Amino acid sequence: MLNPPPGPEPDDADLAALLLIRHVELALLRLFGEGLVSGTTHTCLGQEYVPVALAPLLGAADMVFSNHRGHGHYLALTGDAEGLLAEVLGRQGAVCGGAGGSQHLYTGGFLSTGVQGESLPVAVGAALRRARDGAGALALAFVGDGTWGEGSVYEALNLAALWRAPLVVVVEHNGIAQSTPTERQLAGSIGARAAAFGIAHHRSSTSEVASLRAELAPLLDEVRAGGGPLVVELDVPRLGPHSKGDDTRGAEELAALGARDWYRARAGASEQRFAAWDAKQAALVDALVADVVSRPPSDGRARAASADPSPLAAPPAVPAPPAPPAPPTPPAVPAGPERVAENLNRALHELMAADPSVHLLGEDVSDPYGGAFKVTRGLSTRFGERVRSTPLSEGAITGVGAGLALAGERAVVEMMFGDFVTLAFDQLVNFAAKSVSMYGRRVPVPLLVRCPVGGRRGYGATHSQSPQKHLMGVPDLDLYELSPFHDAVPLVRHALSTGNPSVLFEDKVLYTERRFTGDAVDEVLHWRLDGGSALGTAVVGPAGVERPDAVVIAPGGLARRAVGALRSLLLEDELCVRLLVPARLYPLDADRLAELCGRAPAVVVVEDGTPGAGWGTEVAQALHTRLWSVLRAPVRVLTAADRPVPAAPHLEDEVFVRDEDIRRAVRALAEHVSTECGEER
Repeated sequence: MLNPPPGPEPDDADLAALLLIRHVELALLRLFGEGLVSGTTHTCLGQEYVPVALAPLLGAADMVFSNHRGHGHYLALTGDAEGLLAEVLGRQGAVCGGAGGSQHLYTGGFLSTGVQGESLPVAVGAALRRARDGAGALALAFVGDGTWGEGSVYEALNLAALWRAPLVVVVEHNGIAQSTPTERQLAGSIGARAAAFGIAHHRSSTSEVASLRAELAPLLDEVRAGGGPLVVELDVPRLGPHSKGDDTRGAEELAALGARDWYRARAGASEQRFAAWDAKQAALVDALVADVVSRPPSDGRARAASADPSPLAAPPAVPAPPAPPAPPTPPAVPAGPERVAENLNRALHELMAADPSVHLLGEDVSDPYGGAFKVTRGLSTRFGERVRSTPLSEGAITGVGAGLALAGERAVVEMMFGDFVTLAFDQLVNFAAKSVSMYGRRVPVPLLVRCPVGGRRGYGATHSQSPQKHLMGVPDLDLYELSPFHDAVPLVRHALSTGNPSVLFEDKVLYTERRFTGDAVDEVLHWRLDGGSALGTAVVGPAGVERPDAVVIAPGGLARRAVGALRSLLLEDELCVRLLVPARLYPLDADRLAELCGRAPAVVVVEDGTPGAGWGTEVAQALHTRLWSVLRAPVRVLTAADRPVPAAPHLEDEVFVRDEDIRRAVRALAEHVSTECGEER
């Protein structure tokens, strides 16, 4: 195949950018061969012209989301070859301190992540933030053709189209997804898929920077002017392997792709000028490589922001949104003790009234429905478009919430049922939580995901679970559980103030129950909040007992059942038992829990999750290591039965922990302690 005839000459800036990307990526492959680069190294050889054409069309207020093949995107937008080389090599001066590596780069308005399709819902959230400013900024996300197998792509496009978000999706269609040709893994066409959502689509095969830029400039202007999202599909050759040496394509196919290489066409069209720039950029990269390789290892911390050369690194301050009109009167606080759902509803009203940056997303959360359990009642009437009822897209709406949070807003996302949080697992675990620290600097992601959990409502196996344990142990993901002892107003405010994404579990049976007020549970049991704060552990038991016979530790959904057990144990078994109900499940404040156990000889931990690798075992292990000299029996863990939750009430009752189960467990431990100590009661 003959080289395609060259088009307009790129100017010096464009040619320098093209050649910088080419030589940096060739250097990375060479360094991998020398054993100096480890892990993945996805090059964009042959595709360099795409980000070079786009770079001048993007401004400081825009946000760009890149993917695993993002070196070229980063270099075209920042010119920061030194920071990129140091990042991939793990040396001082690395843009993210070596913590992000090849796939996870973050500087100002540029962010890349390695999970396919993950950034599209996040980009929708960032685009919504920019639309709210009304300044004509947009969010742009790079994806490949292989990414169109991911469900998150379609959830995100649906939301972007519904909300006319200023989002541009640039598809670098290189015809192969890792090692599988596109025609074997993508049915139909990308254009038809965009059309299914009513989204504008533009396809181009040019590799000329000036021509491509001229095609795209008016299209991006239309997005900025409120024309809605845009999908740009670009036919590009991928000359290199998927990552380093894993290319399965034959010599003939690679030769045909090589004939399309802009580098070859340019070299033949303007030999003297091209050769001069080529030699200059090659020498620049060689010098940078020699310098970076000689540096000490990085310490995992991103370099100072002042060292970032990117025009996207320091976007202008986002103007505060205009003051909203006077909202309708908020719900009146009941004269008596609030029900838990009323308290949570008031917390959301107060939060959104006090902070115009807070958004609420969820399925059927708008009035007149107000959410499946009426927790969001009145919010959409009062706060307008800051409250959005969404399609059934748990993963995407969690990603949108994370995008809003990343862009400087705060977001509350409601799962209609906590069981469905598994559909948002990637966005919570791989994006929101990891983004806090995986870029070598602290990136606040103030996102709160609300999860109604638990059974005893007859909803059956897929709507009655307690999935807390599946999110335990994720760094920078905080877990809370509502209880009738804790006020949701300061709790919700705190969860959104830490900068960590968080999940609030709300046992459904609590919604209609009254909160405990004052310091008396009943005529024999009293309670207090340890430390008196929103995160304080509720301490419940007979007044004046310094050394209880046993301690029960339970999350909020089990609080009522545990209180019933404590009352029976005191009045019928003459056992003084202390109940501890923490507001935060994770990270576990094990030291304080151990202190609150006092010198009790026995501890029972209770949860409604299934046995194995759960919150209860985490608490038990922590207490064993701290209280081994005090305990006279192993910490007992009570869980739900090891099977799906049945729908029939009498069968459902057999699955969950009952107050009588707690009572029996405590009584058995107390008898064991008495026998071991040779005491009689």
